[in-house]
Amino acid sequence: MKKTLCMSLALCVALLCCCAALAACKPDPMKTAVQNGDNYTIVCSYDAETHVLSAVQTLKMTNRSENCFDEVKLHIYANQYREDAATSVVPNAYRSKAYPNGASYGEISFDSVKVNGVPVAFTVGGQDCDILSVPIDGGLFPDKGAELELTYQVQLANAHHRLGYNDNTVNFGNWYPVLCHVDNGNYTESPYYNVGDPFVSDVANYDVSFTLPEGYLAAATGELTEATNEGGSVTYRYRADAVRDFALVASDKFTKITDTVGDTQVNYYYYADKDAESSLAAACGMMKFLNEKVGKYPYSQYSVAETEFCYGGMEYPNLAMVASGGNSYREAVAHETAHQWFYGVVGNDQITDAWQDEGLAEYLTYLYLDETGAMPLNRSVIGCTQTYVTYVDVLDRYYENVERTMRPIDGYKNDSEYVVFTYVKGSLMFNTLYETVGAGKFWKALCNYYENAQFSVAPSAQLIQCFAQTCGEEAANIFTNFIDGKEVIGKVTD
Repeated sequence: MKKTLCMSLALCVALLCCCAALAACKPDPMKTAVQNGDNYTIVCSYDAETHVLSAVQTLKMTNRSENCFDEVKLHIYANQYREDAATSVVPNAYRSKAYPNGASYGEISFDSVKVNGVPVAFTVGGQDCDILSVPIDGGLFPDKGAELELTYQVQLANAHHRLGYNDNTVNFGNWYPVLCHVDNGNYTESPYYNVGDPFVSDVANYDVSFTLPEGYLAAATGELTEATNEGGSVTYRYRADAVRDFALVASDKFTKITDTVGDTQVNYYYYADKDAESSLAAACGMMKFLNEKVGKYPYSQYSVAETEFCYGGMEYPNLAMVASGGNSYREAVAHETAHQWFYGVVGNDQITDAWQDEGLAEYLTYLYLDETGAMPLNRSVIGCTQTYVTYVDVLDRYYENVERTMRPIDGYKNDSEYVVFTYVKGSLMFNTLYETVGAGKFWKALCNYYENAQFSVAPSAQLIQCFAQTCGEEAANIFTNFIDGKEVIGKVTD
């Protein structure tokens, strides 16, 4: 007995040592993402009188494809605010909310572009003057790098949108030139759509110095490393590693409150919210919920900013813009916080498969509301079912062969159709999975997806495969039926 016990103990110790060694050898996904990411350094200054942002941006990038590029291509989303833009930044139904003071326009203009210190003749093209093309002398071969220096100004529109100024805040979303995502060895030059979030971004590292008028507070992506006051202005310097984007909301009316969830400081910036503590609690509660259910949030800070916005909210890495005065403000905070996991840490093609992050973030919000007792899950599901069935019934009365697939965002007739099929039907799909495979397997599959797809742009097939491997092929069939429009969603009664 003693000998057997000693041998068993020795075997257990050996196994524990092996497991510890394997864990130590496993690469840290965030460190790997930082090492493999391109590096943006931006020094910029905002003039609150002219509403112009002046910037010098250095981009150190590497060609990680198997192709040689004659030029580097970057999205310049700020140009979509031009007066002559072919596609408005908002659908017609939202124009009055986006432009309460009347039509207003903005653009991005370049003073110079350099490659490895040498000025080059750049071009602005794409489908709607939305792509900056920078020639590379001799070509950019696989695994080779280049350093781009861009000097430019961004004229902001008076708009309640991702990018724009208003009476209370200034929103800086999608404001700087960002590398086009490379897919199958080629740059994806997807245009700006005014339905959904028309962005596909790789993680990169950012060092941003942002100068604002004195008295302005800023909620931003990344960790604030330095703040200096000089000559009537304040410069905030941020460091953000392995993030998909850099955004900032500024205001001279902000009040800031903070709390901590795990290793993350959670900040709430507000100016009109009468129950700010509850809003902060919603962000913290959702973060704690997903830390426990899905996996740890890898960043040191997360901020929610109350702002003027024509939609309910907008997610950015480490930052959520939430529209002031919304009917479901706390739910919007929770939804945008869920995006920190799905869009932020785990990316996806938001143009082709918007349901992959939007439908999931919405359903995770329902699960959180159920967990906290704020709204029973069955009530959320009944509401979604009634909305979807009613919408499809109305379409059936006016159109033949109604399209019921979950499709790319440019395939929807309008924003309402996009919302119903992406958020509402997407939520119903994830609820069908939840009810079919059970809570245990659902969360296990989602954990596997989060762990294996961190810091990547995950194809929808990877999400489906994670569920199929954990829950069986029935799970994959549920995805297929909903995406292809073959699902059966019946009418419900309360």
